[in-house]
Amino acid sequence: MARLTSRTSSVSKSAARFLTEINEILGQELATDSRFIDLLEATPDPHAAALGLLRILEAAGDEAGQFLSAVRTGTAKDLSEDDLDRALFARLLGVMGTSEAMVDHLVRNPKSLPVLLERDPFLIISTPAASSSSLRSALLDAVGANADDPSPIAETLGDDGVRALRRAYRDAQLRLVADDVAAEAPVEIVDHVMAVLSDLAAAAMDAALAIARAELDPNGSIRLAVIALGKTGARELNYVSDVDVVFVLDSATDDEQRSLATDIAQRMRGILSDAGPEPALWEVDTALRPEGKAGPLVRTLSEYTHYYSDIAKNWEFQALLKARPVAGDAEVGQAFSDSLLPLVWQASSRQGFIDGIRSMRRRVVDLIPAAEAPRQIKLGRGGLRDVEFSAQLLQLVHGRTDEDIRTPNTLMALEELGEHGYIGKDDAFAFSTAYRFMRVVEHRVQMPRMLRNALIPDDPEKLRSLARSVFRSGSRTGERLEETRRDYAKQVTRLHEQIFYRPILEAAVGVHGAVVDAHNRGTSLQAAADRLRAFGYRDPQGALGHIKSLTTGMSRTALVIKQVLPALLDWFSDGVEPDSALLSFRRLSESLSSSGWFLKMLRDSGLAAKSVAEVLSLSGYSTELLLRQPAAVAWLDDFENLRARDPQTLEAEVSGLLKRHGAAAVTQIRETYSRELLRIALRDVLDAGDRAEIPGDLSDLMDLAVSGALRAVRFDLDGPETPDYEFALVAMGRWGGREIGYFSDADSMFVYRATGEDLDAEAKAKLSKHVNKIALQLTTRLKASEGAQGVDLDADLRPEGKNGPLVRSFSSYQAYYAKWSQPWEAQALLRARPVAGDQALIDDFAELIDPLRYPSEMPGKALIQVRTLKARMEDERLPRSADKRRHLKLGRGSLSDVEWTVQLLQLQHADRLPALRTTSTLPALRVAAEESLIPEEDAEELAVAWQLATDVRSAVMLYRGRTAQSLPADHTELEATARLLGYPVGGGHDLEDDYLRATRHARNVMEHRFYGFT
Repeated sequence: MARLTSRTSSVSKSAARFLTEINEILGQELATDSRFIDLLEATPDPHAAALGLLRILEAAGDEAGQFLSAVRTGTAKDLSEDDLDRALFARLLGVMGTSEAMVDHLVRNPKSLPVLLERDPFLIISTPAASSSSLRSALLDAVGANADDPSPIAETLGDDGVRALRRAYRDAQLRLVADDVAAEAPVEIVDHVMAVLSDLAAAAMDAALAIARAELDPNGSIRLAVIALGKTGARELNYVSDVDVVFVLDSATDDEQRSLATDIAQRMRGILSDAGPEPALWEVDTALRPEGKAGPLVRTLSEYTHYYSDIAKNWEFQALLKARPVAGDAEVGQAFSDSLLPLVWQASSRQGFIDGIRSMRRRVVDLIPAAEAPRQIKLGRGGLRDVEFSAQLLQLVHGRTDEDIRTPNTLMALEELGEHGYIGKDDAFAFSTAYRFMRVVEHRVQMPRMLRNALIPDDPEKLRSLARSVFRSGSRTGERLEETRRDYAKQVTRLHEQIFYRPILEAAVGVHGAVVDAHNRGTSLQAAADRLRAFGYRDPQGALGHIKSLTTGMSRTALVIKQVLPALLDWFSDGVEPDSALLSFRRLSESLSSSGWFLKMLRDSGLAAKSVAEVLSLSGYSTELLLRQPAAVAWLDDFENLRARDPQTLEAEVSGLLKRHGAAAVTQIRETYSRELLRIALRDVLDAGDRAEIPGDLSDLMDLAVSGALRAVRFDLDGPETPDYEFALVAMGRWGGREIGYFSDADSMFVYRATGEDLDAEAKAKLSKHVNKIALQLTTRLKASEGAQGVDLDADLRPEGKNGPLVRSFSSYQAYYAKWSQPWEAQALLRARPVAGDQALIDDFAELIDPLRYPSEMPGKALIQVRTLKARMEDERLPRSADKRRHLKLGRGSLSDVEWTVQLLQLQHADRLPALRTTSTLPALRVAAEESLIPEEDAEELAVAWQLATDVRSAVMLYRGRTAQSLPADHTELEATARLLGYPVGGGHDLEDDYLRATRHARNVMEHRFYGFT
C-alpha cells in the first residue's frame, strides 16, 4: 500500500485529492492502483483527467457502479493485474485529460456515459465511406424521423427535438474524440476524423430540417436542398467551425413557397446555432451565398445558374469548388451540382482570376493581428490555408482539362496532383504530411472547450498539454511541438510560394493554354493554328505537330509538358523565332525525357522555365550548345550558376584531366571549354551579369583551353630522343587584347628555343620538324567536333604571314625583327600576349618585342605608313557592297577606327608612359585620357562606339550562330540583336539609331586624332 501511496503522490496535490474522492465514490482503491496512476500520468493533463473523472462519477450518482463493472473484466473483489481494462481506462482518461467540453456533456447527460465505455472502436473511423448513412440514421432516429423517407418528418419537436438532436450529435462526437485521442498515430487517421465530422454535420442538418419541416411544412411541399461549401463540402471539417451552406429551391417554386422555404431555412439554422438548454453545435454560416448577407437566404436553382453564369466574382468559384449537397431534397441538390460545378472549371479563364486568388491569400495574411501571426496554424504563413490555396489554384487552372483532379478534398487533391505531375510526388507528400500534422494540432487546440481556435497557446502549461495531446510517444514537450510545426511551416511556405506564383499558371488559362487544349481535345485545330500564326508562328501546322509530339500520351513527361507548354508558347512568341524555339524545346525535352529533375524544374521554377524559353527563342548559338550539353539546363534554376568560374578552380580541373588522361586529355579539355563557353553565353543571353566582362571571360577561357591542350600534345609527342627545348604560344589580335567574341579566331604565333648544349644541323632540323608537328597537332586537336566546341588557331599574323614558317625559333624572331620588321608589325605586336608554354621563353619573348611595340620615338615616315595602311584598309578590304556606316569592323567609326586611334597613341607614347603598355583597347584609352593624350569627351565617344560594335558582333553571333560583318539590316535579325542587348520589344530601330549616332561621333574623333584632320 505504501508503494501505491507513493505513486499517488507523484501526481499534483489537487489531482491526488480528486483521486481520494474517486475512491470514496467507488468504494474501491482504484485510484491508488499503480496501473491506474500510470494511465493517468500518460494523459495530456492528469489534473484535468482526475477532475473530469470525479465530475462524471458524481453526476452518475448511483450509476457509478456501472463504471466499475465496465473497467473490470474479472470477478475478484479486489483489483488485480488481470481484471483492469487498461485500454478502456486509457480511452476514458484520454478524453477526460483532453476535452473539458466532453466532460461537461457527460455531466449534463450522465446517461451518455455508455457511449464512452464502448469496448469496440468507432467503426466509422476505419470505414469512413459508411459514416454518412450511419450518422444520418442515428441523428434522425434521435428526433423520431424515418431515415428511409426522402423528406423525413421529425416526431420530437420544439425544445425537446433540439435537445435530442444536440445530445445525439455530441454523443457521436464524444465517441469520435475517444477514438481520436486513443489513436497511436493521430496523423494517420485525421482524414477519417475530418470525414466523420463532416458527415456528422450533414446528418445534423438533415435532422434539423426534419424538425423544421415537421413544424412548418408537415406535408413536405417544399423541395429545399442544403449545399455545403468549405470544409463541410470537402469532407474535411474540424471539430469546431462555422458550417458554410447555401439553400437552393426547385426552379418551379412560387413566391409563397419561397417564403415558407426561407422560414424553414431560418428554423434549421436556429435549431443548430441558437442558444438553448443544450449548447449550440456551431454557426450555420450563409455569408457565401450570392450577394452575401445582402442577398436572399434562399434562391431557386435557375437563379443560382444565372448568378454564377453572369454575375459571380472570381473568388466565388473558388468557394464553389467544394460545393456538395448534404441535406434536404436529394434531386434538387444533385441538379445544383450538375448545373453549377462545371462552371468552376471554366472560371480560371476569366480575366484576373489567378491574380484575384493570389490577392485574396495576401489579404488574409495581412489581416492577421501581428501578435497572433507567429501562432496561427490556419491562416499564417506556412499554415493550413497555404496548403489549401496551393492545391485549389492548381485544380482551378488545370481542372479545365483534367477531370481526375476535380476533387474538393485537399488531401485527395494533393494525391491526384502528385500522381498527374502537377506537383512532384515528394512535394505532394510533404504538403500532405504537413497538412495532416497541422490538422491534428488544430483539432487538439479546439478539443478542450470545443471552441473555434487556430492559435498555438502562449501559456507554457497549455502548450505542454497541447504537445502531450499531439504526441503519444517520445518527447512530448512544447519545444518539440513548436520545432516540428516550424519545420512544416517552412516546407509549406517554400512549396506554396513555388507553386502559387508559378508563371505557367497564367499561361495555362490564356491563349496558348487554349491552343494546347484544342490540340489535345482534337477540336478547333484551325482556330488553334490561327492563334499561333497571330502570335508570330510562321508555320502553325508544324507547331501543332510539335505540340502533339510533346503532349500525346499519359506519361508523366507528357502530363508535365501539358502544364508548362502554354507558358513556353507564350514566351517563345515574345522572342523572334518562336518556331525554332518550339522545335528546339522538343529536341531538348526528348533528350531529357527520363530526367525527372528537368520536368520538376520546368514546372516549379518560373525562372528556369522562362529562361529556357528566352534562350531558345533568341539565341541559336546558345541553343546548339545547350542541345549538345542538355544537362546544363539545370543551371537556369539559379543565375548564380552562370557566374564565371574561378580561374584557379578551372586550372585545377584541367590539371586533373591531364593527370588522368594524359595525351588524350584534349578531348576532355574541349568539353570543359564547351561547357564554360555555354555558361558565358547563357549569362550573356539572360543578362545575368556585366556584359562588359564577357570578352575577358571568353579570352581567359581560351587561354586555359589552349594552355591545357598544349601540355597534352607535348605529353604525347615529346620523347626521350626529343632535344630539350622551350615552346610558347603568343596570342595576337583580339585574343591577345582579351577582347574576343563568340565569333573570334584565335590569332596566334608559335615560338621555340633549344636549350642545353648547341645542336648540330641534323638535331636542329629534327627539332624544327618536331615543334612544327606540335603546332599542327595542337591546331588540329583543338578544332571543334560534333560533341564539343573548339578553338581555331590562326597563325596568319606571324612574320611573313602564310609565306613564313609556322613556328619560328626565338633567334629567328630576333633576326627578323632586327632586319625586316615593318611598322604594321610593330602595331600588331601591341596586342601580342604570350598565353601558354614555358615561362622563361615567354619572358624573353616579351622582352624582345617590347622595344618594337613601344618605340622610344615614332618617325614621321612610320606615322605616314600607319595612316596610309589604314586608309588602304578602308578602301580595299571593305567589301564593295558593304555600307560604310554599318560595317562593324571596317566601317566608319567602328572597331578598327577606334583601335587604330588607340594603337597610334600607344606607338607614340607607351615608351614614356608604362600604363599604356596594355594589349586591351579600352584600358589603353582610359590611360590616354587620364594622361591628357586625348580629351575625356573624345575618349568617351570612342569607347561607346567600340563597346557597342563589340556587343553587336557578339549579339548577332548569339542569335544566328555565325559571325556578322555589319549591323543587321533585316528587321528580325536587328530586333533579335536589340533584344539580346537589353532593348525592349520593338527596340531594333532604337539600336540602329544608337549605333549610327555613336559611330558617327567616333569617326569624327578618329579623323581628327588619327588622321589629323581639323
